Amino acid sequence: MTTSVWNQDSLEHLRACPVCEAEAGQSLLYQSLRDKVYRNTPGEWDFYRCSACGSGYFNPRPTPEAVGKLYEEYYTHTHATPPAYEQLGWAGKLRRMLGNGYRNYRFGMRERPASVLGVVAAMLTPDYRALLDAGGRHLPKRPKGKLLDVGCGNGDFLVFARRAGWRALGVEPDPKAVETARARGLTVHLGGLEVLEGEREAFDGVTMNHVIEHVHYPRATLQACHRLLKPGGWLWIETPNLDAQGHTRYRENWVGLDIPRHLVVFTYRSLTRLLREVGFARIEQLPYYPLCERVYAMSRAIATGASPHHPPPLSHEERILAQQAEVDARRRPEIREFVMLRAWK
Repeated sequence: MTTSVWNQDSLEHLRACPVCEAEAGQSLLYQSLRDKVYRNTPGEWDFYRCSACGSGYFNPRPTPEAVGKLYEEYYTHTHATPPAYEQLGWAGKLRRMLGNGYRNYRFGMRERPASVLGVVAAMLTPDYRALLDAGGRHLPKRPKGKLLDVGCGNGDFLVFARRAGWRALGVEPDPKAVETARARGLTVHLGGLEVLEGEREAFDGVTMNHVIEHVHYPRATLQACHRLLKPGGWLWIETPNLDAQGHTRYRENWVGLDIPRHLVVFTYRSLTRLLREVGFARIEQLPYYPLCERVYAMSRAIATGASPHHPPPLSHEERILAQQAEVDARRRPEIREFVMLRAWK
């Protein structure tokens, strides 16, 4: 149950799972959770799990009209400009040059300064390469085309995509984030995919980076993405995985819950099933990049009352557990901290 701060007009009670729409088999997983990340967020929240598809969700939850209260302090409201190359130390300069060298090769960018040794470094260190590829959301080097970023926040990825040669625009429901993005000269529509309701087969690619867990109606959202894609177009998506090892270990303190902003938390199975049900013809499991130590550190910070944005280092014992989790995650995509897929129309 939630506290009286949220009146009944600002809450909606679900009768069925918002992913698979099953009414039976909904079990209470956590009760009376409070937001431990943005501690001024009012309310207590119950989290349920669907036995039919495995997804989890908060119930009751804020209505679409009232959900903005949860984002009044959110991180997408501001934009931090990376330090200039001249301001970096020697190690930072080397990382910048190597990263730019690989990004120029992989995504067709023209970032400077850059070193071709970045390509060599990436090829010799698969984890580093996977991290850079995921940072660019696996954009094809060519052909370029028209790209939509759903829930684009302050526009950081739109800037990246434009530098890579894409005609990129975004939709974002948070007015403060839209203001920040527009101030950077980006094309961003205020709202969700409903603002593009009249368009069909308009985009070569759509990206959703940690967005689908925030939407009230994930099935309708993915149907809209499918409608907006050209034949042969692709949807790139990453979202927390309820079956993650970090969730098993840290339970209600797992950062992937993000109480209560993550209205729906998928599993690998439930997300792939929903993508197929809305019409996507092929689903690609994207290469894994190391996540466990970072997620474990953030979750431990939440559990101890520290900031997950600047988490203290893990203890020696927990670092060993995180390293073992990395080994297991490489072998078993269904227990990774995040589900990261590309689906083709």
